[in-house]
Amino acid sequence: MRSKSGAITILFLFFLLFPFGNQTCIAQEHKQPFLEIILQLQELFDVRFSYSGKEIETLMVEKPEYTNSLPEILDQITKNTGLQFKNINERYIAITTSEDKYSNICGILFNAETLFPLEGATIQVLGSNKATISNLDGKFSAENVQQNATIKISYVGFETLITTADALQATSPCTTLALKPLISELQDIVLQSIFSRGINKTKDGAITLQVESFGDLPGLTEPDVLLMVQALPGISSVDETVSNINIRGGTTDENLILWDDVRMYQNGHFFGLISAFNPYLTKQVTVYKNGTNARYGESVSGVIAMHSASEIPEKTNGGIQLNLVNMGAFGEISVNEKLGIFVSGRRSINDFVQTPTYTQFFNRMFQNTKITNLENVMESGSLDAQEDFSFYDLSLKALYKPSDTDTFQFNFLNIDNDLNFTETYSTENTENSETSELDQNSTAGGFAWKRNWRENLSTNAMVYGTYYFLNASNLDVFSNQQIIQNNEVLETGVKLDANLTWINNNTFSAGYQFTETGISNTQDINLPRFRSFIKEVLRNHSVFISNSFNFPDTRTSLTAGIRGNYFPKFNRFLVEPRINVHQKLGNGFAVEAAAELKSQSVTQRIDLQSDFLGVEKRRWVLANEQNVPLVTSSQYSLSFLYQKNNWLLQVEGFQKNVEGITTANQGFQNQLEFVRTIGSYESKGLEFILNRKTKAWSTWFSYTYTTAEYTFEALNPGTFPHNTDIHHQAVLATSYSLDNFKISTGLNWHSGKPYTIPLNNNAIQLINGVPTIQYALPNEERLADYFRIDISASYDFEISSKVSAKVNAAVLNVSNQKNILNTYFVIESDTNGLSEINQVEQVSLALTPNASLQILF
Repeated sequence: MRSKSGAITILFLFFLLFPFGNQTCIAQEHKQPFLEIILQLQELFDVRFSYSGKEIETLMVEKPEYTNSLPEILDQITKNTGLQFKNINERYIAITTSEDKYSNICGILFNAETLFPLEGATIQVLGSNKATISNLDGKFSAENVQQNATIKISYVGFETLITTADALQATSPCTTLALKPLISELQDIVLQSIFSRGINKTKDGAITLQVESFGDLPGLTEPDVLLMVQALPGISSVDETVSNINIRGGTTDENLILWDDVRMYQNGHFFGLISAFNPYLTKQVTVYKNGTNARYGESVSGVIAMHSASEIPEKTNGGIQLNLVNMGAFGEISVNEKLGIFVSGRRSINDFVQTPTYTQFFNRMFQNTKITNLENVMESGSLDAQEDFSFYDLSLKALYKPSDTDTFQFNFLNIDNDLNFTETYSTENTENSETSELDQNSTAGGFAWKRNWRENLSTNAMVYGTYYFLNASNLDVFSNQQIIQNNEVLETGVKLDANLTWINNNTFSAGYQFTETGISNTQDINLPRFRSFIKEVLRNHSVFISNSFNFPDTRTSLTAGIRGNYFPKFNRFLVEPRINVHQKLGNGFAVEAAAELKSQSVTQRIDLQSDFLGVEKRRWVLANEQNVPLVTSSQYSLSFLYQKNNWLLQVEGFQKNVEGITTANQGFQNQLEFVRTIGSYESKGLEFILNRKTKAWSTWFSYTYTTAEYTFEALNPGTFPHNTDIHHQAVLATSYSLDNFKISTGLNWHSGKPYTIPLNNNAIQLINGVPTIQYALPNEERLADYFRIDISASYDFEISSKVSAKVNAAVLNVSNQKNILNTYFVIESDTNGLSEINQVEQVSLALTPNASLQILF
C-alpha cells in the first residue's frame, strides 16, 4: 500500500514516461473494467471501497483522469454510471446504487486463522439505528435493511470489515465472513479465547477480558468482574473474596483497581463476596501482572483496570436482572447521534426475601465477628439480636461527541454496604437495646476530554475525584460503652495523555499525572474517655513516556517505558522503568520477557482484629517515611508460548521482590499481631496453562507453583513463610455449548495456607498482668488442602423480535466440602473463670445454589 507521497511519485513517473498529451487523451478514450479502476484508486489515494460484486463485475467505465483529485474522479464516474460514493470515514468509501430496495440480511463470522466462530461481534448498518451482535455460532441477522446500505462489522482484536447489505442478503446457508486478527497494531492479540471466550492476551503483556463475550465460569450465574480476574493463573484470593485479591503472593492493597481510570478504594459488596461493579456496563477489563504500562502507578503487585463503553450506542437498549441475592437494571440510551447515556443500578433483595444463597453469604461473611458470636453471659436474662443488612450500587456515564475529533465523557459511581445490628438484653423487670452500625461507602466521578488532532495524534485530559468512607459504631448492651471508628479517603487528581502513532504502527505515549490523597482515621471511646484523630495528606507528581515497537521482519514486539514519581513532602523522586518483549519463533511458538520497577504510597493496615465490628478490619493509611515507608517492588518474568491447531500451552516463571511492607499491613494473628516493624518479601514461582478448544468444547488446566517468604530483620526468626504462601494451586475446568445452551464445571484445589500454633495447650503467660499466648515459630504449620467443585448452566431464548431472555443456574461447592480458610487462637475463660486457649476456624462457603433471570431489550 503506497502513501500519498508515493502517489505523487507515480504521477511524476507517469508524466516523465509519457510526455505527449495527445497520447494520454487517446488512451483515456478506451473503456476499462470498473474493478480495475477501483484497484488503481485504492493504490493511488490509500483508500478502500466497499461494494457488491454483482453490480460491478461486468461494468465497463471510461478511464478517469488519474491526475485529478479523488473527488473529481468519483464525480466523473457518478456522471457516467449513476453510481453513488459515500464516505464512511477518512479511508473507507461505500459504492451504492440509487435504487431503494430492502431485504433481510444474515451472515456467519469466524476467525480467519483458527476457523472458530466469533461471538459478540458488532454489526452496524451505517446511516441507520440498526445494529446487532453475533451469537455463539458467529451468526447474525437483521430485517428490512436497505440493499445499498453499508455494513460495518467490528470485533476487538480483529480488522474491521466493511461490506454491503446486498452482499449479505439472507440465503440458506448465510454468507460466511472471515475476520482477520490484527497483526500490526500496538495491542496485537497473541492468545485468543484463553480458557473461556472473551479472555485475550496482548503483546504488551496485558490480559484483556471482554465482559460481553465472556463465557460462563463455573459457579457463576452472571459475569462478576473481579471473580473473572481470579480465573487467571497467579491470581487468587486466600479467603474467597473479591476484596482480597492476591497477585503473585501480594496483598490486596498492593493492587491498583481502576474504574474508568478512577482509583477505587472499595471494590466489593457483602464486604467482599460480590464485585461492586455492574458487569452489564463494564465492557473490558485490562490486567497486568508484570511489565505494566508506564501509565499506571500506585501498585507493587498488579493492575486491574475496568473500562465501560467508549462509543455512543446506535440504538437504545437495556435489561433487568434478578438473582437470589440482588436485583438490578441497566440501560444504554441513544439520545441522538452525538450524545449517549449509560445507567445501571443494583440492590440487595433480602429486605423482601432471605434466600438460601443470601443466608450462606451472610454466614460466611460475618462468621467469627460480633454479628454472629452472640453469647448470653447473664443467667438472669436473655440476649437477642437482629441484623439489617443491605447493599446497592449506582453508576452513570454520559458520552458527548460534538464533532468527529472531540469526545467528552462524564462518569459517576456510588457503592454502599450498610449493616445495622441491634442487641436486646431482657430480664423480668428491664429491657435494654443498643444498635451498632457499620457503613462502607464509595463515591467516584470523573470528567474527560479526548481530542484527535490528526489521524495519528490524540490527547486526553481528565480530572477526577474518589471518596471512601468506612464508619462503625460499636455499642455494648451491658456496659453502655460506645466505640466509634472511621476511615476516610479523599483523592483528587489530573491526568494528561498524548498518543502518537508513527512508522509501522509504532506508538509513542507520554503524560503527566497529579494526585492529592488525604486519609483520616478516627477512634472515639466514651468509657474510658479517649479520642484519636489522625489526618495526613500526600501529593504526587508523575510523568511517563512509553513506546511500542513492532519489527515485522524479525516478528518482534517491544513495549518499553519509564515513569517518574516525585513526592514533595519527602523530597523524593522514584524512577520506574518497565519493559515487555514478545518474540515469535515460528510454527506456533513464541517467547516473552518482562520486567518492571514500581512503587506505591497508600497501603492498608490492621490495628485490632476487632476493629469495625470485626467485619472489615483494614483501614487505609498514607506513607510517612517513618513507620510507614513508601513501598517499592521489582519483578522479572520469562514465558514460553505455544498456540496452534486449537491447542494453547504457556509456561511462565517469575520473581518478585517487595520492600517497605510493615507487620501491620500483613494482618498477622499470632505473636506478631501487635509488633510494628518494617520488612520485605520475595515471591517466585511458575505458572502453567494448557487449553484445548473445539467448536463446542473448551477444556483448560492451570497450575501455579509459588513460594513467598517474609524478611523482617528486627524479628527472630527474621525469615519465615508469607501469609499467602500457598505452594500449589490447580484448576481443571471444561465448558460445553450447544445452540443456546451452555454448561461449565470446574475443580479448584490448592495446598494449605500457613498458620501459627501455640507452643502447647497451656501456653499462656501473664505479661504485665495480661494473659498472653506463647506461640511456636510463625507460619510453621499448614492448613488442610482446599478443594471445591462448581457448576453452572445457562439458556438463551427470544421472547419476541425485540426482547430476549437468559436463565442461569449455578452451584458453588457442589460436594459441600468443608474448607478451612484460616485458623487462629484466642484466650477465653472456662466455666471456672480460668483462662484457656480456644482455636477459631474460618470456614469457606458451604454448598451455595444460585439462579438468575435476565430480560434484555
